[in-house]
Amino acid sequence: MSEHNIKLQQLMTSRFKLIIFMVICLLTVSSPLSALDKVSLQLRWSHQFQFAGYYMALHKGYYQAAKIDVSLIEGGANSQAPLESILQGDADFAVSSSAVVIYHMQKKPVVALAAIMQTSPVTWITLSERKLSTPHDLIGRNLPILPPPESAALMAIFNREGIQLSDINFQPTRATLKDLISGKVDAINGYISNEPYRLKNMGYEVTLIEPKDYGVNFYSDVLITRHSLARSNPKLVKRFKQASLKGWQYALQNIDESIRLIQQYYAPEKTYQELKYEAQTLKALIMPDLVELGHMNPGRWQTIAENYRALGMAKGQLDLNGFLFDEPSRFDNWVIHVGIISAALIIMLSVIASRFIYLSTSLRREIKRREFVEKRLISVNNELKAQSSTDPLTQIYNRRAFFEKAQTLLHFSERKGFKTSLFMLDIDHFKRINDRFGHQAGDQILIQFCVLIKNEVIRDHDVFARLGGEEFCILMLDCSLSGAEQFAQRLIEKLSTTQLKVEGKGYITISASIGISDTDYGLEQALKQADIALYQAKDAGRATYTIYDANQS
Repeated sequence: MSEHNIKLQQLMTSRFKLIIFMVICLLTVSSPLSALDKVSLQLRWSHQFQFAGYYMALHKGYYQAAKIDVSLIEGGANSQAPLESILQGDADFAVSSSAVVIYHMQKKPVVALAAIMQTSPVTWITLSERKLSTPHDLIGRNLPILPPPESAALMAIFNREGIQLSDINFQPTRATLKDLISGKVDAINGYISNEPYRLKNMGYEVTLIEPKDYGVNFYSDVLITRHSLARSNPKLVKRFKQASLKGWQYALQNIDESIRLIQQYYAPEKTYQELKYEAQTLKALIMPDLVELGHMNPGRWQTIAENYRALGMAKGQLDLNGFLFDEPSRFDNWVIHVGIISAALIIMLSVIASRFIYLSTSLRREIKRREFVEKRLISVNNELKAQSSTDPLTQIYNRRAFFEKAQTLLHFSERKGFKTSLFMLDIDHFKRINDRFGHQAGDQILIQFCVLIKNEVIRDHDVFARLGGEEFCILMLDCSLSGAEQFAQRLIEKLSTTQLKVEGKGYITISASIGISDTDYGLEQALKQADIALYQAKDAGRATYTIYDANQS
């Protein structure tokens, strides 16, 4: 701060002390402690680690610090559905599935606040001895299915694989582990955090057919409220959301403490080992080290809505207006209250008011001028940073940013024991597009190609970058080579059925060649191997993929 500003502050200090003292006294007298806002939270199921964040927010005093008195309503098979509890006013907040977007499309007054799980834990579970490992193996089999939309992610697998739902012998019932073991059903729907643990404890090896392995990636345990509450008291909703996410952050950082609390107060029948397994499994789905807690991507909600439409569970187009919670400004009422009192006191102290206003106005002008310059510098720095890491045409990562983000992702996967796969993609015969339609049309194709992959193919935590020209790279977390092969086949099929618009020229369909490698020997080696596999795919006729094989290189 300049010497002039320092002198102004010193001059103001002695005169301002009296005003500050009077403001504090007046506030102490006129602002009694406000009562806590009482709200209720409907859980999605019975007490378990799945709701640990809310337990910790309650017991660690985060809700109370936010001036909220929260009562928890346990869910279960015989309890009211969370979405219905919200709509009927029986609960103020609830934990729901991604099906909340269906209700919004039906003009129901629901609002999504935060998605706790970035990937759904729902899965098909079979006994390994029955050798049912893919969706095609389930054709003609007896499968229990929950009423829609709870079953949407599991049914969407068959749609993605081109299997008619009529080819599956669905049984509208809730099956038990005993039904699976006895052979009454061939697979059951469950959570990867619960039933596999219980089956392994009973001596059975299990096989999981997970939606995410087939391009179906729904949010789960979405925190919701009703539109009227979000509109009439957005500050309460914001405080509840922030306190809940703070509770989740504490629970995931202190798993053992959270388990002991759950055993003591909520689920004494569950063993430590059972809750520990559930906690570790759910943490991998929440991904707190990669994705901000509660993060929701509008583009991903659009994709989820498309899946519901494909299953006949939703109609019309998704308008996100009013669906995602819009947090209120931080300028709270108490600030206005202090301003009014301060103004009144300044008027009362008219002897020094004119001089004080003059000095304070001068100082504010100087501070605002400096703040404007600082904010402009920050904005310019942010723009330069974004430009240095973003491809200017496609708005995805460039080569430099890819290596930074990829190394971070690989270090994380090594700590967690995840498999990762690397994809090199090259748009086939791209030069023909430029020669036939012009370079501007080629740019349009590159942009649409990237939008397609970002919104409908990869997940939020995967790294997607343009290495140059029509060559791209994807690093996928928690993806084995078998999963990578399924991903590549889906991408090729998606391109073959997608028409891209060329302005003034009509529509065209493109294809891509894909080279795949694992990252067991580091990023640099993986890039070399994927590049070799890419050229093998081109030599094989393009519009196909090749997995790197050291024996064929």
